[in-house]
Amino acid sequence: MKSSTRRWTLDLLLVVAGGIAALAVVMLDFSGSVIRSLFVVPLIVLYPGYALLAAVFPERRSDVESDTMSDESALTRPTRHTAGLLYSVRLVLSAAWSLAIVAAVALVTNLVGQGFDANVVALGVFGATMLFTAVAVVRRMLLPPDARAGAPPLSTVLGSVASTAGAVTSPLSSESRSSPVSLAVNLLVVVSVVAFLSSVGFAMVETQNPESEFTEAYLVTQNGSGYEASGYPQELSRGEPVPVTLALENHERESTTYTVVTELQRLDRTPNGTQVVEERELDRTQASVEDNETVYVQQDVRPTMSGESLRLVYHVYKGDAPEDADRENSYRTVQLVVSVDGGGGDTTAKLGRPGSIGGTSA
Repeated sequence: MKSSTRRWTLDLLLVVAGGIAALAVVMLDFSGSVIRSLFVVPLIVLYPGYALLAAVFPERRSDVESDTMSDESALTRPTRHTAGLLYSVRLVLSAAWSLAIVAAVALVTNLVGQGFDANVVALGVFGATMLFTAVAVVRRMLLPPDARAGAPPLSTVLGSVASTAGAVTSPLSSESRSSPVSLAVNLLVVVSVVAFLSSVGFAMVETQNPESEFTEAYLVTQNGSGYEASGYPQELSRGEPVPVTLALENHERESTTYTVVTELQRLDRTPNGTQVVEERELDRTQASVEDNETVYVQQDVRPTMSGESLRLVYHVYKGDAPEDADRENSYRTVQLVVSVDGGGGDTTAKLGRPGSIGGTSA
């Protein structure tokens, strides 16, 4: 491949390679915040906008001549003007247009019923980037070789930045447009804009990929064929079984075995806080949950003490639970305030488990 050909295709080849790498990282769900951000942030704040500008402005920055006719003369004369974009301007506009393209793709995927799924949005942004890149290649091929835009040498990029920064008078400085102060202020503005847009892209990546693994534990009630987080039983009778369901949602990136310790507590509320004055362990249950799945631990709670504002507590542990389970040493804690009347029946602390554990995909 000739040097001139390499020059005008190199930047587009880098966009294609970077886009493929970013899409692979998203689709294969690479773990690790640094690796994911390193590949995906450019897909959000650089590649699509750069490809779009390459398609719209396929020519390099240069002075060209065109024939114009003055109002006073019937004769045409050549007039010099500039074509193309400074490379620094191209980069800044690429960042701005990239965010606009990502937002547009996300809006379209949501309108067609796919939601804001990271994989779907990434695939859409990648497709748009490849389309713009193909158009840019065709448009550059139609230009004379010496007029085609492409990846400039580093010295040209630095000169372009300096030219952009010094071309206008800084609104923050009264110095002339050619002064070092004006140059520094405008250069700082350009760098700040790029840094801000990059931070937005980084934040978008991080919200799609939390750095730490986690487990969600919450109470649910059955609603027909599904579950809902409402309608919990809070008026109980001593010795009478009441069905209660705890949901365990695993996002630990691996299959995890949980131990659930269920307790009923009597509280003493004072102006200085709440103190547990009596507690009874009702049961210990283990459940294995695959990554990105939810298991529903179903229990029949049989209260063994009566009173107002008792607390039904579920202590959740990864692996085995200690003998003395409490809020301080548990991984997750879920509680429900209940009132238990005197009722009747067996006062032995126990839990019936008719169906014990049922599972479904999250």
